[in-house]
Amino acid sequence: MLKGRAVSLRPITESDLGDFHETTTDMETRGPWYPLPSESLTKFRARFAESGLWSPNAGSFLIVDAEDRKLGVVGWGKREDSYGSDVELSYRLFDRSQMGKGIATEAVGLLVNYLFDWLPIHRLLLLIHVDNVPSHRVAEKCGFTKEGTSREEWFHRGAWHDLDVYSLIRHERDRERPSDTRTQASGDATSSGE
Repeated sequence: MLKGRAVSLRPITESDLGDFHETTTDMETRGPWYPLPSESLTKFRARFAESGLWSPNAGSFLIVDAEDRKLGVVGWGKREDSYGSDVELSYRLFDRSQMGKGIATEAVGLLVNYLFDWLPIHRLLLLIHVDNVPSHRVAEKCGFTKEGTSREEWFHRGAWHDLDVYSLIRHERDRERPSDTRTQASGDATSSGE
């Protein structure tokens, strides 16, 4: 578990799967910018049984509060189309009423520090819908730099959408952070909880 001030990140467990999958297929909680996945609960459970939703190139954490209430999800994955070591981050809150409270910013910051502290990653990416102002603020607060716009990158709700590309390079994060603040993980962050 990665502990922050207001939220923590913990691995997804088998008992989380039903609720978690339900939130991923709910159009209302996904909002106007986040594409809908097409994976059935059966395939989702099979993927979890095989990997715990964790590999050297990808992983997911639940965002939880002090009472272990599930607030959202944050994850990463190595980009298949990348020549280098680009790793794309994603995040989503489950309840729109939780937006604007700094939850996503803290969760992304925890994930950024974990990835740079523990894995040989050089460059992180965020791909954000051009109209998603709250996510642009999360990227900026977490030290990401806008590189440009990828035109018609995502298909969602019947149309192709432009995405702004943000990046954070390891040395940029290191320059802004004291060297003695390495991410503290309690337990095994790579555990699937089984």
